[in-house]
Amino acid sequence: MALLGRIRDLVSANLNAMLDRAEDPQKMVDEYLRQLNDNLYEAKTSVASSMADETKLHAKMVQFQTEADQWQSKAQAAMGANDETLARQALSRKLQSQKLADSYKQQFEAQEQQVNELQDALVSLESRIAEARARRELIVAKQNRAQTQEAIQRTVRGISQTGAMDKLDQLESRVDDRLAYTDAMDKLNHGTLEAKFSDLEQNQELDAEMAALKKSMNPAS
Repeated sequence: MALLGRIRDLVSANLNAMLDRAEDPQKMVDEYLRQLNDNLYEAKTSVASSMADETKLHAKMVQFQTEADQWQSKAQAAMGANDETLARQALSRKLQSQKLADSYKQQFEAQEQQVNELQDALVSLESRIAEARARRELIVAKQNRAQTQEAIQRTVRGISQTGAMDKLDQLESRVDDRLAYTDAMDKLNHGTLEAKFSDLEQNQELDAEMAALKKSMNPAS
């Protein structure tokens, strides 16, 4: 049966080797899971159909075996009545029914074996799907961890290349420059104001001296 062959191939596949060869393990396991799930649906459909056929074959086997047993009883009854002709006819019908019963029994047993094989394959397939899903989750977790580690490494490299302390020194230097500038401006402002007051005082003294000089030169005024 082609389906059983496909299932056996999928189940017997070396998942570890497949993952080792894959460039993208997650994509590979996703594809593998897709194939498993496709065959799982087909396997369930086939098992259900085979089980239905098995039930019908069993019913036919029982039906014709019952008829054969009944014709056997009738043949015995006819012989008991000393009617060999009727007994012979009953035995003829019994043989026909028995042949059909035996034929259906063979078909039933073959179908039963096929159903058992399909059910075993279904169990193996479901187990393989569970394993593949677990491996997929592990792969995703590892990939996420790897991405996080790579991001950390990039950050660390960026910090080492940029020189975080150098940046802080540059910022501190800029702040110092601004403080020095404001101090200088403050000193200039204070210095200019003091100079103005000093000039004013000198002018006042000079005016007083001039007034005194004029008064001494013109006592009458």
